[in-house]
Amino acid sequence: MDLRRVTLYITRSRVGLGLVMMASPRVALGPIYGSAAGAGTAATIGRMMGAREAVLGAGAAIAVGERRQSASWVSMIAVADGIDAVVNLTTRRLGWRGRVLGVFAAASSVAHLVLAKRLADEVDV
Repeated sequence: MDLRRVTLYITRSRVGLGLVMMASPRVALGPIYGSAAGAGTAATIGRMMGAREAVLGAGAAIAVGERRQSASWVSMIAVADGIDAVVNLTTRRLGWRGRVLGVFAAASSVAHLVLAKRLADEVDV
């Protein structure tokens, strides 16, 4: 499959994830952080994370479609995932599911860096 098509699928799925996180943080984050994920401050933070996911995903999808700065957008997703990994892996008293999410975030960060490098090799403007 074409590199840009795969990137579009990945970035558009992030938009969908972000929209779900904004609409219902309990549904999106509850399995990882527990029932408190849908209440008060946790819900607000979940919605902010969702907005970040949606904006990064949409920006990257647009950049890939226009063939302009797609590597830069995808690398910013890698940075965000890397920060998520550090936070989930270093936060004290976080349950095992949060740690697993941290491992997945680290893997996603590396995968997005590789993807960004491959996109950059195609010479975007």
